[in-house]
Amino acid sequence: MDYYWEAVRSVAIVHQDEIRIDLDRLRLDRNKAQLSLAEVERRIAAFEMLLELVHDESIGDADRRTDREELPLTLHDAMAEVLRDKPDQMLRAGDLAREINGRGLYRMRDGRPVEPQQIHARVGHYKHMFERKGTFIRLRDEWH
Repeated sequence: MDYYWEAVRSVAIVHQDEIRIDLDRLRLDRNKAQLSLAEVERRIAAFEMLLELVHDESIGDADRRTDREELPLTLHDAMAEVLRDKPDQMLRAGDLAREINGRGLYRMRDGRPVEPQQIHARVGHYKHMFERKGTFIRLRDEWH
């Protein structure tokens, strides 16, 4: 087994410049894909909101629903709900945002889906509820 890894290491040493270039390209591709996904998520949210308006029979009524009534969870409550459902009760911010958006638990005031940076900010403001474990976000034991 040591021979195998030594052979792989020697190939990596010889081709390290090419490997670095390919790695940089892949990271750039990943960043572009993440930006594209965020844009698609924003557009989906906008179209979903438009369709809700089409099908919302209560518009114009005195008892018109508010966005807050349609989405009763706060972001930190939505985060806690998702984390409680996970076996290890922790996720990365991007995965947590995708899960919240996928379940329709929370939307920003302007209707856009939640983004990972908002998850990070909420963890910082609610340190009594959440903790960081490396790149993962975890619900504190007393909040399970």
